[in-house]
Amino acid sequence: MVEAGEETVQCLTTKEIKALARPEFQANPEKFYPVETFKKIGFTRAQCPKCANFYWRRSEKADTCGDSNCIGQY
Repeated sequence: MVEAGEETVQCLTTKEIKALARPEFQANPEKFYPVETFKKIGFTRAQCPKCANFYWRRSEKADTCGDSNCIGQY
């Protein structure tokens, strides 16, 4: 309960935080992910054609990020 004279602080939601951070992650993946290690073990970075998020894939057969909204099933 907020007492008289106290202020409340509004926090960002997880989605809002991700939306703020995503452009930096997309522009500089080597800063946040072990890019060279992923490449050494056969992963490539791709962009999902449905949601436009980037993801790491090991097979060219993986044409979406795998999110249930993108593949159309749970």
